[in-house]
Amino acid sequence: MLFFNFFTTNAQTTTFYGTSKVQSDGHTGALYEVKIDRSRDLTFVTIQQIPTKNLRRLTSAAPSSDAKIKSGNFEASYLGELQSNGNIERTVCNDNLGWNNAKIGEKYNETFVFNGAIPPGLKDFSLIDAGSYSGCRGFGFSNYTLNNPDNHPKTNLTETTLRQKVDEQNDGIVGIYEDFDKDGYKLGCVKDGQTYKLVYLGSGTYRNWWKVGDVKAILRPSATTGVFKADWYMANKSLNNDTYVFFDGQTLKTVTNLKDGGNEESSYLKMYPANSNFSSSGIKKSSGTGFAISSNGYIVTNYHVIENANSIEVKGVNGNFYRKLSAKVIVSDERNDLAILKINDPNFTSLGSIPYTFRQGIADVGENVFVLGYPMTYSMGEEIKLTNGIVSSKTGFKGDISLYQISAPVQPGNSGGPLFDKNGNLIGIVSAKHSLAENAGYAVKISYLKNLIDLLPQTINQPTSNTLNGKVLTEQVKIASNFVYIIVVNDK
Repeated sequence: MLFFNFFTTNAQTTTFYGTSKVQSDGHTGALYEVKIDRSRDLTFVTIQQIPTKNLRRLTSAAPSSDAKIKSGNFEASYLGELQSNGNIERTVCNDNLGWNNAKIGEKYNETFVFNGAIPPGLKDFSLIDAGSYSGCRGFGFSNYTLNNPDNHPKTNLTETTLRQKVDEQNDGIVGIYEDFDKDGYKLGCVKDGQTYKLVYLGSGTYRNWWKVGDVKAILRPSATTGVFKADWYMANKSLNNDTYVFFDGQTLKTVTNLKDGGNEESSYLKMYPANSNFSSSGIKKSSGTGFAISSNGYIVTNYHVIENANSIEVKGVNGNFYRKLSAKVIVSDERNDLAILKINDPNFTSLGSIPYTFRQGIADVGENVFVLGYPMTYSMGEEIKLTNGIVSSKTGFKGDISLYQISAPVQPGNSGGPLFDKNGNLIGIVSAKHSLAENAGYAVKISYLKNLIDLLPQTINQPTSNTLNGKVLTEQVKIASNFVYIIVVNDK
């Protein structure tokens, strides 16, 4: 037995008043009323029987266990009968329930509950009862018209116009996403003021009540970048206010908490805009890694990352990967593959207190080291990546004394990232990997960066205290990653 608090005021009701009657032996039966309660995801069907003569026994109109309602291609199965005390009790036609001494002309109403709310906009209605294995069945009704307006929120977007909006708004979140499940949804995400909307563009399962441009969800930002609380419209367009949506730049994930205590999870792959190595102007675009050396916006990367750049932008400042801040080259050293940038964006305030310091002296062979960076963001996403290893040699390619050789794996996109020793001291800047050797990467020694800092047109406040020292690696990474950024080139 299920408990249910009676109809809510927002139920969509169609009353037929029993005008179309089905004649039976000694009584009539008619569809009296249909109530759609989307807040509880239920549909209530009231059947009215009227004796045409005095009856010693009037049998209940309870359907068989296989009864269902149908509207469009939406179907909902029989759940039970609504009792006068507000409970829903599973009754079926072979229970032989009913009334004794039923009098001619009196009205006997029963309300039966079906497990699903008919979606808005569907207006045809049928109650189908094929009967039970024992041969009993309830009433069947077909070709009724519901008062069920399509009041679902909509946009005027098609896939074509949504793509145009995505091109205008492209911030790493907006785009077109397809469910990994072939029967799932195709959704567009667009920005709407301070929020985002997910827009229905199609589905692997045909649902004739969903139309292209219908709103699938309205996202409200949280305190965590890329995480949203959502007003999420379920498959039958009932509203769920307890859904969480996560973006990581390449995928979208949803977790919907259900009323029965369970949850539903879905994952979507970003299909548009496709990752491309060229900007809209046709100039090759790329990305690398950089890290902070001063709170007032000075960032280090490799010279080859920004070489011949028409535009330079920084992502990840203060943990925000959906905002790009413009930057410019202040001083560079092509020979040693170093460049110092400065953020010159009007929206920039501060990088915060730098938690690491420059190591004094040369690291020894065999010392433990770790690398932070953003390799191959087009396929690996924009979450920071950690690799670790040792100092393999105090010299680099062909004995270059400006470089360390390290065993920590590095990939395209790691260029410009920091190399730390086990105490969180900065000892180098990742610059390259050996294409013909496994786990052989190179990093420019920190002393060459110090020389370049001396050439800056103004003195900067270099970091003076190392808060990473004494912490375990996981804590070092959590702290340091807030000061390691994606350097985006030629994306304007």
